[in-house]
Amino acid sequence: MTLKIGLRVGNCTKLLICCLVLAGMAFAQTQIATVTSDSPFQLRGAGITPGQGVPSWPVMPGDTMQAGKTPLTITFPDGSTVVLAAGATAKADLAGQTPVFQLECGSAHYTLKTLSSPKLMKANHTVTPKDVVGDLTVVDCKLPVGWWTLGHTVAVVGGGAAATGLAVGIVETRPVSSSK
Repeated sequence: MTLKIGLRVGNCTKLLICCLVLAGMAFAQTQIATVTSDSPFQLRGAGITPGQGVPSWPVMPGDTMQAGKTPLTITFPDGSTVVLAAGATAKADLAGQTPVFQLECGSAHYTLKTLSSPKLMKANHTVTPKDVVGDLTVVDCKLPVGWWTLGHTVAVVGGGAAATGLAVGIVETRPVSSSK
């Protein structure tokens, strides 16, 4: 005797599953390069210490990196490399399907497989390389712009000083009540 148990999945359920799979694929980030270094460095704002059994770390679109005391080597899928000098900062991204290397501060040496991949930038300016080997330098490094500025710091310090002065003034001028 054979017992058959059937499960019918409706069209709505199939569509929902398909949408979830496609959404997951759309949000999955694509690795655009790998980084290696002989000394600690920063990747995505996190401190990375080499020599813990991991030879290289993945670089995703939008990642920032800062070389430590030794150069940081960024290797792209086509075999192109960019060597970020000690202390230099950069960002990696995608423009369509093309990796983008953006030097933010310091210097870097590149060795490209083709003149168009990866796309090179110095600060906010696109660089058109004349040769597959060359150097990039950004000497006028801008500090990251955030919502906390020097004006905020002055306001907090000044406000603290004013509050302290006000508290001292209140304590010194408080009337003394006499109880007779």
